[in-house]
Amino acid sequence: MTLSRSFSVAALAALLLASPVLAQEAAGAFPPGNPPGVDDWRQQYEQTLRDEYGWLSVAGLTFLPDGTYVIGSAPGSDIPLPTGHAPAKVGTVVVAGGVATLRFEPGVEALLNGQPAPAEVVLKKAERGAPGQPATPPDKVRVGKVEFHLHESGPRLAMRVRDPESPIRIGFQGPKWFPVSEGARVVATLRPFEEARTVDVRNILGDPEPYQAPGQLEFPWDGKKVRVLAFTSTKGRLQVIFRDATMGRETYGTRYVYAEPTGDGRYVIDFNRAYNPPCAYNPYTTCPTPPKENILKVAIRAGEKIYDGPTTHAAR
Repeated sequence: MTLSRSFSVAALAALLLASPVLAQEAAGAFPPGNPPGVDDWRQQYEQTLRDEYGWLSVAGLTFLPDGTYVIGSAPGSDIPLPTGHAPAKVGTVVVAGGVATLRFEPGVEALLNGQPAPAEVVLKKAERGAPGQPATPPDKVRVGKVEFHLHESGPRLAMRVRDPESPIRIGFQGPKWFPVSEGARVVATLRPFEEARTVDVRNILGDPEPYQAPGQLEFPWDGKKVRVLAFTSTKGRLQVIFRDATMGRETYGTRYVYAEPTGDGRYVIDFNRAYNPPCAYNPYTTCPTPPKENILKVAIRAGEKIYDGPTTHAAR
């Protein structure tokens, strides 16, 4: 969701010579005033949430142990689709050994990844990429405006449904933010492990998700040294999944932020861009939660606040 840049050491050195702003950032000092680009980033973040098939459109999640499932909008369907937005019976899904085969009802018009769907198809799951590389997306089936695809929550297979006309999306009131603060940008030092560790991060349903951790990031906050477990992400960034002392009153129980590399082994963390996971808005999502190392005693009053819109009760 965030915008980022990664540089080679040589390219960074050239940019530092040409840009006093970058030079100050690498040295751990920032110019006065609001950090650049935060307002634009926040607008783009909100637009991503509001996208037609973004996180707010998720309208269902059904787990699929081995068996046969009817998918459609008719009452009693095993995989329910939004009433009035999809045929009463789209077809059946047969799951065996983690493989899901979809068989359409005669006459149902559907698209598979934007192309006319065959009468029967073995649905592909998302494929996790190598550390630092994006995942390959799953097959997406669309009937009318309703879209569905396979989703994995830890070892469990599920069907995730998206509906652009979901009340969660239509009724979204927008994110709430702490004021932008220059002091919320910090320079962090990576304390690497001897070897990168695979960490089982639990999602909101308690299912484990494997993350690669190259080490811990150390940074100053309110006169204290804070350390957090950092996870490998794309574009040379590191991801931090954290909870702080504002949780429950001012912020949601989990927030995410990226650490951008400076090219010299250090990272800039801009907590003005700390944001909520989709679970803050949508009860049908399965978001990673902070490992114990990242449950902080300090209060980070920066970035996104808790959502107080009409769907909060469901998301919590």
